[in-house]
Amino acid sequence: MQINKFKKVGSNKYKIIFDSTELLLYEDIILKYDLLIKKNIDEFLLDEIISENSYYDAYDKALGYIEAKLRTKKEIIDYLDKKGFDEKYIDYAIEKINKLGLLDDKLYVQSYVNDKINLTLDGPYKIRSYLLNLDIDESIINSYLNKIDKKIWYEKLDKIINKKQSLMNKKSYYMFINKLKNDLYNLGYDKEIIDEKLSNIKYSSNAIEKDFEKANKKYKDDKNKIVSSLLRKGYSYEEILNQFD
Repeated sequence: MQINKFKKVGSNKYKIIFDSTELLLYEDIILKYDLLIKKNIDEFLLDEIISENSYYDAYDKALGYIEAKLRTKKEIIDYLDKKGFDEKYIDYAIEKINKLGLLDDKLYVQSYVNDKINLTLDGPYKIRSYLLNLDIDESIINSYLNKIDKKIWYEKLDKIINKKQSLMNKKSYYMFINKLKNDLYNLGYDKEIIDEKLSNIKYSSNAIEKDFEKANKKYKDDKNKIVSSLLRKGYSYEEILNQFD
């Protein structure tokens, strides 16, 4: 194949233009195979060049991926896999990055946990689960999470609960507590701590009055249907009967 033209693309890549095709090659590959001197290459050499270039490409893309933020080994592997790289190219990139000291699970855990504490509502179990899914050693995760003062998790819980309490007057106590309990559990907080916190909530709501009025209009004074409707909304039988007085 005849090399007709070189065109620089970026800081370390060139577009090589042949008679019937184009290739984007890294500068190191061009120098390694003396492509500035050779003007003709056969198909076997071309295949070798393309394969060699893929090693450089996987490594270059992995470096670009970790520039924005710290990444784990699994994140890099998944990223390169989605880019279509074969395992051998991914292994090469991981090995080179690891030798540069750019894979540090301890530092990653520390950075991730601190960001989640300061920027999100996530609790310890949700944070831990995410990190485990990244194939980070469990002992590294537990070691750092155990250093976090428990007061921090209590304060975050209080903040969430206080904000949610403003919605209490729109629902029955039963529905409010159960939804809040489920939300907090999904955010990754300890079930016993959630129960402890929610047991101290004082119930104050006029929601039943509005729901009773709606049910009364809908079922036209049919007491049984009104009671059934309000029971489904989580009101107690005693609360409902008081509305008929």
